[in-house]
Amino acid sequence: MGARRSCVLYRAVPGKIHEPPREHVLWQPSPGGASGTASSPSSSGSSPSAGAGTGAILAGNAYSNDYEVPGTESGRATALLERGFHGLGGDEDTVVWHTERGSVRADAVQERMTGVLREVAGLPGVAAVTSPYGETAGRISEDGRTAYATVTFAAQADDIPEGQAKAVVDTARSAATDGLQVELGGTAVALTEAPGGHVAEVVGVAVAAVVLFLAFGSLAASALPIATALVSVGIAYSGIVLLGHLMTVADFAPMLGMLVGLGVGIDYALFIVTRHRRGLKRGLSVAEAAETAVATTGRAVVFAGATVCIALLGMLILRLSFLNGVAVAASLTVVLTVAASVTLLPALLS
Repeated sequence: MGARRSCVLYRAVPGKIHEPPREHVLWQPSPGGASGTASSPSSSGSSPSAGAGTGAILAGNAYSNDYEVPGTESGRATALLERGFHGLGGDEDTVVWHTERGSVRADAVQERMTGVLREVAGLPGVAAVTSPYGETAGRISEDGRTAYATVTFAAQADDIPEGQAKAVVDTARSAATDGLQVELGGTAVALTEAPGGHVAEVVGVAVAAVVLFLAFGSLAASALPIATALVSVGIAYSGIVLLGHLMTVADFAPMLGMLVGLGVGIDYALFIVTRHRRGLKRGLSVAEAAETAVATTGRAVVFAGATVCIALLGMLILRLSFLNGVAVAASLTVVLTVAASVTLLPALLS
């Protein structure tokens, strides 16, 4: 009887029954039982997820890498250079070549690289090429095995078409031989490089999974917070892609949103799962434990998410155009993460 009384959620007075206040319940299991509760949210949530993903694939990304800050000394210097030396205020990239045998001053190497640099200078979008051969000093290493040239584009990196940057890369690398290594670097050159994989995120999720498994001692309990975070981050990633067509969104915004989403998503879901497990240990049914967890810890999750969003949106005060999209994108990820924690997670718990 004592164990049974500990499971009572409200107090009964003789002649009168006090029902628990329904307006404070954030989630209520359906009368059909646990299976019915889980199927409804998951089926209704799949439509927005599929819609956002399909829209992102069809629309493509429109990210910006324009990080200009108006009013700064560097911005004024760039504008002055453009006015005084038209066409030379664009992005500057570097062509580096190295030889293991002999010297870059050798006639064969010098003739080969001079010809290639002349070809690069004639490509569309290239304003000038500064060669180390000639009166320019300091562009050849002391041992004479490495040299570099500067390629100046007519525009800044964000205004350079990828095709023009790729033409420069392909032309410069055509000079490479078995004894001559040619590499390029710079912002415009980076446009031609394939984006790297999300190794950091994968490692972070794997470490979080191990820590949660050690804490809970259960594979299912440790997988629920991660699954909830991954679903919300996936939808948010598609939303950020679409957001890039409505406002200026920096190219690093998806990565930032993904990291923030994974962090808060696992954190918020962990709160609810922990409260749910405590309810089960007190003798509550699965549905009652899930309802109690969301009705109590769910409020803290919503409040914490709102606080994070307010902090992120504080970047709007800086009045930097490339940070506005970052703030909105990260806030969107947090909002979707909170929504998944108080809707999708209870369905999975039950």
